[in-house]
Amino acid sequence: MLPAFSFVRCSIVLIIILGVFLLISAIGSYLFSQSLMNKKIHENVKLTNESKAFKFWLNPPASIYRKYFFFDIVNSEQFLNGAKPKLVQRGPYTYKEKWEKGNVNFIDEEHIEYAPISTLYFEPSMSVGNESDLISFLNIPAASMIDQIISGKFDFFGASFANTILNHLETKLVIKRTIKELISGYEDPLMDLASDYMPDIIKGEKFNLMNGKNGTEWQKFVINSGVYDPLNVGKIVSWNGLKKLNYWNSEKANQISGTDGTFYPPYLNRSSIIESYSPEMCRSYGLEYLRDNEINGVKTYDFHFPSDLFSASKLEQEGFCDGKCLGNGVLNISNCYGGVSGFISQPHFLNADEKFVKSIKGLEPNKDIHDFLIHFEPTTGVPVAGNVRFQINFYLEPNKDIDLVKNIQPVLLPVIWFDEEIKLDLQTTEELSKVAFYVRLVTIIPVSMVSTGILLILVSSFFLLRNSRNQLNNKNAKKKIYLAEEARLFTNEQN
Repeated sequence: MLPAFSFVRCSIVLIIILGVFLLISAIGSYLFSQSLMNKKIHENVKLTNESKAFKFWLNPPASIYRKYFFFDIVNSEQFLNGAKPKLVQRGPYTYKEKWEKGNVNFIDEEHIEYAPISTLYFEPSMSVGNESDLISFLNIPAASMIDQIISGKFDFFGASFANTILNHLETKLVIKRTIKELISGYEDPLMDLASDYMPDIIKGEKFNLMNGKNGTEWQKFVINSGVYDPLNVGKIVSWNGLKKLNYWNSEKANQISGTDGTFYPPYLNRSSIIESYSPEMCRSYGLEYLRDNEINGVKTYDFHFPSDLFSASKLEQEGFCDGKCLGNGVLNISNCYGGVSGFISQPHFLNADEKFVKSIKGLEPNKDIHDFLIHFEPTTGVPVAGNVRFQINFYLEPNKDIDLVKNIQPVLLPVIWFDEEIKLDLQTTEELSKVAFYVRLVTIIPVSMVSTGILLILVSSFFLLRNSRNQLNNKNAKKKIYLAEEARLFTNEQN
């Protein structure tokens, strides 16, 4: 039989071997399961006729609502005579939005061509009123024409002649219009005139805030299918035949980067910058990580609009400051709208200079309800929910030769902001929750094995060392006893 200490030592060594085996198995299991998981995710996110992602991309299983908030100018007479404009927000006026992909064509295995179509349907049950509600609204065709004249872009006639035309047509700078007229369109003689000079920008004799984009194929994308690399899925190759823009002053500003904002690549982390191209904003932009969250049982990373995206110094440095750059928090989009002095900002001038808020009565920026925010499931990159929020503004300045604006104060006037709210349906959310659970499981099991293996090795090593030390102490004790006995015997013999 083995001595007791030998048996204990052998047992401890076996446990150490088991711990090492668990470590090696855990590493192998992790690498294999990660490879298997990545392969499975790639199969499901690439855009092919057979993939789930293609069906998702073609017909998103989500409820999409666009909520419009209009700024009613309630002191129009005083405003026209030099007072601060007093605005009252009216809304939401909510429209159910249907996303479709028209003329889908697989150019080759890696590239897909399509025309996105967005169609709005009024939802009275989710609105504060009816489309027949009247508001006092900026006469955008008149404001645009005046701006073009002041800036010298309409060089074929001067301010005095324009003033004669405006007076002849009995044009007013602030007009009464219904919500339906503003969304769906109303006839305006100035639109007929403008369409002759800017047919690419002005579409038809009617003015509407959608500018002919409701339910029409007004743009065309070519995107990457992600068939070879999942990180490229949905990324734009060209937009309306262009691989880069010509609106801005630098190569970087004119880049068309990221996706179209409806589909994103997988494998997000907290340091990711999620890029998209917005035709309405005339540029690409990036969302940055804000926080961890949980939406309907799905753990998400929340990404939002960087607070400094429209900072004046950044816009200037990156080449976006062509024309009027009025300050922080507003982007001049005049170049891609025929030179009309339009500006994009966050609602109520969130993250903009205080001077914009103070120049108007009735604005209250609030991060909780005005921030651009999307909740992503990080492994698949699927947006579980989100709120895309932007505000449209027009810059007005006085001109002594044009009666409509001769007494006003320079002001960046908000006219409307919208909140495009997106929520995945319950079935898709539950499927995402299962995917997230399996991903966590794939990570947790190897980590548990590694932890167990390390614990076994450490504990066994401790007992092995202690046992060896005890054994050494016993030997030393026996040696001392032996030496003491030898010394006693020697002494006895001497006596």
